[in-house]
Amino acid sequence: MRYDEFRSEIQDALREVGLLAGGMDTPIETIDVVRMEQRWKLYHPLPSHGAEPFHICAEVAFNWSPIDAARSYTCEEDLLMELLGRKRSTTRTAQRFIRVDLDLSANLPYGSKTTIPEPQVLGPWADSIGRRLDEMLTETKERQGRLIAVLGGREEVQVEARCDVDGRLYLKAVSVGGFRFLRLPRVWDDPDRRTTEKDSGEDLARLALRFKNAADEWTQSVAEFARWIRYAPPPADARRVEPFFDDGEEEDGGPETIH
Repeated sequence: MRYDEFRSEIQDALREVGLLAGGMDTPIETIDVVRMEQRWKLYHPLPSHGAEPFHICAEVAFNWSPIDAARSYTCEEDLLMELLGRKRSTTRTAQRFIRVDLDLSANLPYGSKTTIPEPQVLGPWADSIGRRLDEMLTETKERQGRLIAVLGGREEVQVEARCDVDGRLYLKAVSVGGFRFLRLPRVWDDPDRRTTEKDSGEDLARLALRFKNAADEWTQSVAEFARWIRYAPPPADARRVEPFFDDGEEEDGGPETIH
């Protein structure tokens, strides 16, 4: 499978579950001219009903390395012969996997005066959404009690703040990231091996559905977070402490002014 084929298939899968629509949902494609790595990225705004004033967005992205390009433009047998020579062309190759990232964010409008929630509010919320996303994104494989593969994972919930001139911190955004590894079919010259390498259409459909469910859970969780912030009592405003400079005491006990 080549880059343009995988790009078309993942766009079709995301469009099928509603994470890709027309209009402003135009994927961004870039090329790193140093590493010659291609990157595909999609921003998709999510409905914010009940989560106002948060603006919620999902970002899906993947990288296509030069090795991926080389393996997709020739068969595995020819690639092995080019890399290792004809005598070692029977060496086995590992399956192809590509990492697809999902970043979920919720941003407040510019200039918002929403203070950072108290730990008793922020902590349980972050733990709750983290556990729900783990069920959809995190997956590992074990053999005889040993970890042999990581097929998906999740990062910790991130909180972004801004500071005003008085040193007060205000909430700016919350976000969380996750990923899934997707198997890509290899290109074989041997017809028997070609039949054993299944198409990735079903895997892409499952990945898109997992991402859709994760985005829905994130939207619902942000709406709950917005209600907690709206009805939580405001934190006590700490008194501003003026800077203090110690110039030392007068040794002779004389007057503080000179006439």
